[in-house]
Amino acid sequence: MPYSIPDDEYLKEALHRVIKRNKGISSLKKLKKLVIKELKIKNPDYTVSSERLRKIAVTAPFIDVTIESRRNDSIKDLKGRCPVCDGLLKKTKNETIFGGTVTLGYKCMRCPYWTTLQRRIPTRYRFEYDKEGNSHEDRLQERNKDK
Repeated sequence: MPYSIPDDEYLKEALHRVIKRNKGISSLKKLKKLVIKELKIKNPDYTVSSERLRKIAVTAPFIDVTIESRRNDSIKDLKGRCPVCDGLLKKTKNETIFGGTVTLGYKCMRCPYWTTLQRRIPTRYRFEYDKEGNSHEDRLQERNKDK
């Protein structure tokens, strides 16, 4: 069974059409099914992996992603990489009353993923259309204004 892999630009276009048409999609599995259906209009051999689709979707400016997760009991090293988009993780630090610093957790620089020292494991992704095309940083600033 032959298959073809679409380039990133065409995949983003198909993703944009799907997310705009559906407004909100409650899981990565549903998103993948709809995007593949859209890709097959141009070429019946096109396919895409869930991992590749997720990495493109979480960094797309026209999609607002919500990541649901569960806590892991063991403290594991994340090796400086985000489990969602493979971006770099930045340490979230706090200053102690004695002048030192303590690491509270980690925050991804490309997507909405964050974790404490007890690692959060992503379990479900919700994708919603963002017609303003705000970046992840702009969305965070808007949410922090309300608090």
